[in-house]
Amino acid sequence: MRDTAKRAPSHKAPTVEPDQFRLLVESVRDYAIFLLDPDGNIISWNAGAERINGYHADEIIGRHFSIFYPAADARRGKPEYELRIATEEGRYEEEGWRVRKDGSLFWASVDITALRDEKQRLVGFAKVTRDLTERRQAEEAQLALLASERGARTELEATLARMRTILSITETALGSLDLDHLLRASLDKIADELVVDTAAVLLLSEDGSTLVARAAHGLEEEVRAGVRIPVGQGFAGRIAAERKPVVLDDVAHSDVLNPILREKGIRSLVGVPLLADGRVLGVLHVGTLTATAFNEADVQFLELIAARIASAIEHARLYEAAHEARSAAAEATEALHVRDEFLSAAAHELKTPLTASKIAVQLLARSLKTALTPAQQRSLGMIEVQIARQARLVSHLLESVRLGKGELELELEEADVAALVRSAVELFEMMSDKHQLTLRGPQSLIAQVDTLRFEQVVMNLLDNAVKYSPKGGAVEVTLARTPSTFVLSVRDHGVGVAPEHLPQIFDRFYQAHRNRSGLGLGLYISRQIVERHGGTVYAEAPPDGGTRFVVSMSLAATPRSSSEPPASLS
Repeated sequence: MRDTAKRAPSHKAPTVEPDQFRLLVESVRDYAIFLLDPDGNIISWNAGAERINGYHADEIIGRHFSIFYPAADARRGKPEYELRIATEEGRYEEEGWRVRKDGSLFWASVDITALRDEKQRLVGFAKVTRDLTERRQAEEAQLALLASERGARTELEATLARMRTILSITETALGSLDLDHLLRASLDKIADELVVDTAAVLLLSEDGSTLVARAAHGLEEEVRAGVRIPVGQGFAGRIAAERKPVVLDDVAHSDVLNPILREKGIRSLVGVPLLADGRVLGVLHVGTLTATAFNEADVQFLELIAARIASAIEHARLYEAAHEARSAAAEATEALHVRDEFLSAAAHELKTPLTASKIAVQLLARSLKTALTPAQQRSLGMIEVQIARQARLVSHLLESVRLGKGELELELEEADVAALVRSAVELFEMMSDKHQLTLRGPQSLIAQVDTLRFEQVVMNLLDNAVKYSPKGGAVEVTLARTPSTFVLSVRDHGVGVAPEHLPQIFDRFYQAHRNRSGLGLGLYISRQIVERHGGTVYAEAPPDGGTRFVVSMSLAATPRSSSEPPASLS
C-alpha cells in the first residue's frame, strides 16, 4: 500500500554571506560602525563613521582610535582605559565628548565590544558610535529653561519679599508721627531684608551744611555720639552733595570720614539720598562686615525705601510744625483775649475822667467867657479839641474790642447821609485853620445806615486826612449817588501812602507812618463798619500825591454778620 500522506516541506534557514553583512554595515549612516585591532588601531570604516567623524576610509584606517578623543582625555589614557574595560568585561559603554576631523566636538554615545575567536582569544573590538549632540543640546536647553524658571521664581519671591518690606515700612510711615520710632522700625526691616549688619539715617542740619546721625541699626553709638558729616565730604557727605546713590565695595580703600564705621569693621557700604520734592533731607546707608557686592536691585530697593522715609520725615515735620502753630495760635488767642479785656477795662476807666474834663472845660469857658482874653479862649478851645481827640481814641479802643468779639451790632434807620457828612466837615473846619475842606454833593441823600457808626466812619476818614496833611492844604470830600448806592470820597494832598502799604492800611493796629500819633485803629474800625453795612472801602494813591479813600454803600443796607466774608471790590 502506497503511502499517500503528504510530507511537510523542509525549510532551510537563510544564511547571510559575509559580503552581505559587510555591505549592510558599510551602508548605515546614523551610526559609526568600525573595527579595531587588539591595539586599538582602526581596521574598517563605514559611511556612518565618515559622516559623523568627517574622515574618509583611506585617511583613517590604520590610525589609533584615540584620535577621536579630546587631547586632555587622550593624555590621561582614557582610550586605553576603555579598551581595558571592554577586554575585561566584554563591553564598555558611555556618553562623552568626541572630536571630529575639523576639530569640532560632538556628544557621542559609545559602545565598544570585545571580539574573540572560537578559542576565546582577543582578535579586536567592534566600536559603535552615535552622534547625540542635538539631543544633548535639547536637554541642555531644557535644563537652562528650568534653571531660568527657577531663577525667575526665586527673583520673583525676592521681589515680593522686598515689596512686602516696602509696604510694611509705608504702613509704619503712614501710621506713625513719631519720627524716631519710624526710623528705628524702618532700619530694622531694611537690615533683615538686605541681610546687612548696619543701617543708618543721617538728616541734614537746618543750615544745610552737615549731616547729623539720627537713627541707626548696629551703629547706635553713631547716634549717641551725634556724628556730624560735612556735606560734600566722606561717604555720606558725597551722597548728599551729588544727590545720587554711592556703592563702596571696599571701605578700607575709600574716603569714609566716620571713624565709627571703620572701628566697627565695615567692609562694604551702599547709600542713597533722602529726597522730597527735589530737596535733600538726608542720607540712608547700609553696610556689611564681610565684603559684599551690592547690585542694582539693592540700590533700587534702598531708593524706594528712602522715598517713603523722606515722605514720612516731611509728614512728621509738617505735623510738628502744625502742632507748634496750633500751640502758638492758642497762646496768641489767649494773649489777644487778655489784651482785649485790658483794653476794654482801660477804655471804660478813661472814658469817665475824659467826660468830666470835657464838662469842666465847657463850664469854665461859659463862666469866664467875658473875662478870658482871646489867647485864653484859644487855649481852652485847644484843650477841648484834645479832649475830643482822646475821647475818639478811647472810643476806637472800645469799638476794636467789640469788633474782635463779634459784638458790633448795627441799628439801621433812614438818615440824611448828606447832612451827616456836611456836619462832620463843618466840625473839622472849626478844628483846623490850616486845612481847606471842600464838600461836593447833593443837599440831601437818604439811605439806611446806623447813624452813629456811619458818622464815626466819616470822622475817622477826615481825621486821617487832616493828620496826614501836617502842613495843611486842601481836603476834598465828594458825595455822589447812583441808582442803588452812594459813594463817599475823601481826598487829601498830604504825605500819602506808599503803594506797598495800601493792602495793609486797613489792618488792625497798622500804621503806614510809625512816627504819627494814633493807635492804628481808625481805618480798621471804618472798614469793619462799612462792611457790616454790606459796603466796601478802599484806598488809592493818586499820581499827584496824597491819598484818596472811597466808601461805597447801598441805599438800602443789608447788614452783614461778623462771620460773613466782606464783599468783593470787583
